[in-house]
Amino acid sequence: MLPVLAQDSIAPPFRYYAFISYSHQDKAWADWLHKALETYAVPKRLVGQTTDAGVIPTRLTPIFRDRDELASAHDLGGKVNAALAQSANLIVICSPRSATSHWVQEEVLAYKRMGGSERIFCVIVDGEPNASAMPQHEAEECFAPALRVQFDRQGRATALPAEPIAADVRAGKDGKANAKLKLIAGMLEVDFDRLKQRELQRRARRLTAVAGLAVVVMAITSILAIFALVSRHDAQRRQAQAEDILGFMLGDLRGKLATVGRLDLMVAVDDKATAYFGTLQPSDLNQHALEQQARLLTGIGQVRLDQGHDNKAMLAFHDSYARSSELFRREPGNGQRLFDKAQAEYWIGFAFWRQGQLDNAQAWLRRYRDSALKLAAMDRTNFAWQREVASGQENLATLDLARGRDEQAERVFRNAYELYLGWMKTHPHDTGLRDEAANIASYLGSLAMQDGRLAEARARYTEQVEYLTANRTAEPDNAQWKSEWPDARLFLVEVQAETGDIADARRGAAEATALGEVLAKQDPTNKTWQVQLGKDYWWVARLDSGVAPDRAMTEALSAERIFATTRAVETKDSLDLHWLAKSQMLLGELMWRLGENAEATTWLSRANAELAPALATQQNKDAYRLLPPELHLLLGGVAAQRGDDAAAQAAWSIAEQELREGTRQPTFDRLDLLVRVFLAQHRDATASPYLARLKASGYVPLYPWQDGPGTPATAESR
Repeated sequence: MLPVLAQDSIAPPFRYYAFISYSHQDKAWADWLHKALETYAVPKRLVGQTTDAGVIPTRLTPIFRDRDELASAHDLGGKVNAALAQSANLIVICSPRSATSHWVQEEVLAYKRMGGSERIFCVIVDGEPNASAMPQHEAEECFAPALRVQFDRQGRATALPAEPIAADVRAGKDGKANAKLKLIAGMLEVDFDRLKQRELQRRARRLTAVAGLAVVVMAITSILAIFALVSRHDAQRRQAQAEDILGFMLGDLRGKLATVGRLDLMVAVDDKATAYFGTLQPSDLNQHALEQQARLLTGIGQVRLDQGHDNKAMLAFHDSYARSSELFRREPGNGQRLFDKAQAEYWIGFAFWRQGQLDNAQAWLRRYRDSALKLAAMDRTNFAWQREVASGQENLATLDLARGRDEQAERVFRNAYELYLGWMKTHPHDTGLRDEAANIASYLGSLAMQDGRLAEARARYTEQVEYLTANRTAEPDNAQWKSEWPDARLFLVEVQAETGDIADARRGAAEATALGEVLAKQDPTNKTWQVQLGKDYWWVARLDSGVAPDRAMTEALSAERIFATTRAVETKDSLDLHWLAKSQMLLGELMWRLGENAEATTWLSRANAELAPALATQQNKDAYRLLPPELHLLLGGVAAQRGDDAAAQAAWSIAEQELREGTRQPTFDRLDLLVRVFLAQHRDATASPYLARLKASGYVPLYPWQDGPGTPATAESR
């Protein structure tokens, strides 16, 4: 019996995912099927699952075609048998021509004799199944004789009729698209309706493009160089060549790259593709070429975001927008074209937000929201399009939050949350809905934290973790849920720490770190995963700082090294700067608590050097608003410990000024720092009302307030 093909493997015993058997007269059908299978991307939520056919791979490659691969072979029969033995599945293109083909008959016989009867799949393109048993219709038979009978365990034909598994592309039957999916579902042994649903739900938003081998990079470079030469000829030939290359990049190449699981080697291919796209005018290309380019460019942009190359990502997203806009201009009544254009607008806005350019981010995210409103109006029954409107409103609320418009943002988030709760009741298995609900719950938790509603914050963060845990349970191999879960767990860790539940907080930080280490090791070039691991280490260090300062020092150093590395990759990323400074401040605090004032000053000076340029430009200042007063609070503690009371008082005065800046009534997230400043200056009466408010909320300091400037982290940065 033929063994099962291992995931993403073409090593023995199987070299090929499938062998296509066909009559030479059906070559056009073989060409179509070969391309359709090798360019098909298995839905990522199915990849890695185990069925009776084995572990589901990312791609159904390679596919063997005897006419292509053995045309010059001398021992044709032996080569065919060897290829059959190395093929996990046999696909027979069935027609009256193949039913009378000697080669098709022999290939089916050989495969069945090898024990592969259960892995034979038919694609009917012409004729009629079992017509040989119908008088006067024998010539219409589409099944080869070997397909029509069963074979025993010894590989011998029996008199029992067989019922071949068949997909039917004929008019009035399955049609090409459904026949392809039916065939794939059969080979993967998954439910056809499930696969069909996955196919319909594919979205261009978060294409994960990952690496490849250097030889593949060289091959693409050569192909693009050839294309540049060919492009000097007539436009039709240029377009045909472009579509071939893009089809290869989107299909076979991307499948091979995905099997490696790395981002770094993809960059060379992406750079060549982007440079080439920059030479083309969208108005000169047909719809198919534009669509392919836009899709590939979106994937390139997302890869570059994950690597931290924000500027390069922005270029890719703008190029994608140019192409999707041209497509929509040509077909203004086509909702899918508007949807694709909206996705490009979203990604440009998101990239600006990552860089802290809030005005530009708002302009593009408003475009996305407006496109979503037009899209929803096109078809009120299209649930996916209605959801885009909710996403558009949420994005703008996120910007309101970044600008300090908390009440306005919270109203939008609360309305959206109720909407998603209702949707989840009617779509209980929709992981995408749960993911969106988790994101909104997280923002509501952060808003509650900043307002001192700690019990509400804990409830929202708990819901966020529960939603993402449900997604991980439903789709354990989905990298997106794995990636999002540690961050969600840290939000819950934060509120647990601030309400005195240190044991649960430490347990949660350890769980987040365990998964974060797995992801970071899986792809060291994925900047998003590296940043997440740095945050995990920071929280473990923060929670260990009061009980095991030496261990906390090691963990904080690990966090600082990660953020220093990611900061060097993309200097404009406000999130990297925030966490790098926090790590250096934590190291300074730990040194101060150990009585190492010189080392403490060194680390705090490094943090100040990182923050000063960003604060001077005033760009995205809210992302760092609590770091300067905390830094001055710590500098005051170090000065006091070395006996320099004047320097200590000066630093604490600056900290107080920074905490009172821009507000009459200090917000909740400033209260702990204010209390510590006042107590350090022996201004107990001034500290009293703020201390009372903290205690009333259920807040429990990680360090006693009389113990100096140490303070838990705040929720202002996501």
